[in-house]
Amino acid sequence: MGAIMMKTKRFSKGLFTKYDKQARQATIDYLKHIGFSAVENDNKYAQDLVVVGEIDTYPEKYFVECEVKAVWRGSHFPYPNVQLPYRKKKFFNKPTQFFIWNEDCTRAATFWSHDVKPLQPVEVQNVHIAKGEYFYQIPLDMVRFVDRDPDKSL
Repeated sequence: MGAIMMKTKRFSKGLFTKYDKQARQATIDYLKHIGFSAVENDNKYAQDLVVVGEIDTYPEKYFVECEVKAVWRGSHFPYPNVQLPYRKKKFFNKPTQFFIWNEDCTRAATFWSHDVKPLQPVEVQNVHIAKGEYFYQIPLDMVRFVDRDPDKSL
């Protein structure tokens, strides 16, 4: 794919303030519950969290990027795919697990950078950018849905 003429949603301090800590805490809580230790990344321009733990693919450490999809309310995910902004491609250089939480941070869609990397980004009109913003559209069969408290999983 050639160079993408890309627009991105302007950084919103209000949305960041409202959701960033919640998303990070929900992710830390979930990972702790399943036996992993996650800490805040010192580099504010890199992935949100660093995870140390033993899993098959990444035995030493891996990274986590998390966010809230505010229009997703309740546990049922009402969309045909999960959209990851193209600008998150910068996180594909290291093993990264993404968590996209619902509005109240009780349920998340999670997937790995190495699964998204081969997908072709597509232009998607949205409420923030009418034209020119690109996303990876991740099919739901490549996504795992998890509950913040895994004991509540369906």
